[in-house]
Amino acid sequence: MDLFRANPSSTPRLSQRLEPSHFVLDLCVAPLRYLAGADSQQGLRPNNEDQFLIDPTVSFFAVADGMGGHESGEKASLLAIQTLHQTVLKVVPGPPSGQGILAQGLVDTNRAILGEGGGGYHKMGTTIVLLARIDNKWWIANLGDSEAWLFRKRKVQVLSQTHSMAAEMVRQKAMTAKEAAVSPLKHRLVRYLGSPDLTSPQQLYSDVREFKPVAGDVILLGSDGLMEYIRPNQVVDRLSIGVDSQTIARDLTQLAIKQGSPDNTTGLVIRFF
Repeated sequence: MDLFRANPSSTPRLSQRLEPSHFVLDLCVAPLRYLAGADSQQGLRPNNEDQFLIDPTVSFFAVADGMGGHESGEKASLLAIQTLHQTVLKVVPGPPSGQGILAQGLVDTNRAILGEGGGGYHKMGTTIVLLARIDNKWWIANLGDSEAWLFRKRKVQVLSQTHSMAAEMVRQKAMTAKEAAVSPLKHRLVRYLGSPDLTSPQQLYSDVREFKPVAGDVILLGSDGLMEYIRPNQVVDRLSIGVDSQTIARDLTQLAIKQGSPDNTTGLVIRFF
């Protein structure tokens, strides 16, 4: 399914979600070169509510996961990707900062999804995780439980913050990480796109963080259907083989399903050289 099927005449076809979806890009962005690829699998779900986008013209990468318990999750994830993409496309040099631009973009996207919900698509919601380059700086942003992992020198660092009730309880020391991993509250999101509680960009500054890549870094963006069912060492093993980013993304989504993921699985891999 074309990512931009909703309006193909006015929106460029930058990537596609096929069966399985994939997109490969090799681009030089001084002083670093990167290779990016993505894959999305429907898995056991009746439809695929995940979306992804790679746009080489503005170095924009995103994964969105329409909320499974919400109506029209697929529409919400598509709208989120498109709206945030337009935010980055409209950036001009100068203030505000990339952090301010993306925080405002998240608020605008949230408002757009709420507007669609009022139009008959009730309870629309989606997560988002993205990597974008604005004014020669890289930024990571996320809402919900889609995650961003950084692999650097065979070690992993989680760059995103999970916005679930269980994760909040861990941060408040009301629950251990081990308890949170098996708690039903790990899927109860407290912050996501489509929430009436998100009204100001100032609320979201902590969810937009600068990232400084170095040669050899690998970023993995993924929906929870992927990230909950793979282990960092399994990613490292595949990175050591030296295959392309899309092959790694495809291997990881298939591995997640093999290891029991019942959900849509989407992964987007960016390798810096």
